[in-house]
Amino acid sequence: MHLSSVLALLLPLSGVVVSGKAVTNEKRQVYGVTSKYCSTASGNVPALCYLQYYVSPTQPTFRIAIPSDASPSQPFDTILQIHSPHANTWAGFSWGGGMTLNPLTVAWPNGNQGQVTVSSRWSSGRTTPGVYSQATLTKLSQSRNSTHWSVEVACKGCSKWTGSYGGALNVNSGTVQQFAWAISRTAVPQPANSAASFPVHNTQGMFSEPLEFAKNARATFNSYVQNKKP
Repeated sequence: MHLSSVLALLLPLSGVVVSGKAVTNEKRQVYGVTSKYCSTASGNVPALCYLQYYVSPTQPTFRIAIPSDASPSQPFDTILQIHSPHANTWAGFSWGGGMTLNPLTVAWPNGNQGQVTVSSRWSSGRTTPGVYSQATLTKLSQSRNSTHWSVEVACKGCSKWTGSYGGALNVNSGTVQQFAWAISRTAVPQPANSAASFPVHNTQGMFSEPLEFAKNARATFNSYVQNKKP
């Protein structure tokens, strides 16, 4: 069976995997696969396409979407989707490819049925990341069932960061952008608190890919954000 067909069967969120490419994490990590994933239109919510990163049935799936007219010289909104098995008590995503000196988006089930807490973080060293006020997360969807939890957020402030350690997503065609992720299997002590401290990660990894799969027409991207409801 073709790899994209396997992924389509494994991932319960609605949509189709359009194409796939294998990538490798750090040596101590498992293999992952990047692909283009497109959701299904529903009502006034248009279909959206994402750069998807999938590791295995026990790890989260991460999906990124951006507007096609995005420029690295100007900030732009981004969308991040996380779909994770319950065994992972929190999942974090790095927009700059590492734990430190770039925006981090962290999510975990918050203890209330069907709800997921999201938090924007920043770390200057190998310590628990603090709250990052320069990025704002807007929750677009959230869900929990008997096996998985999922959340989707729009972010203002995740594509470009300023100060002494400034940086930006490189959206130029064909240019590889590096991302990173981490998970834990130890529960967050205060799950309803978006500013809560959380346990150290058990597993982490990195992947690199151009953002072509993530690009959507600006009108489609804006309509999706405006009409999607949590």
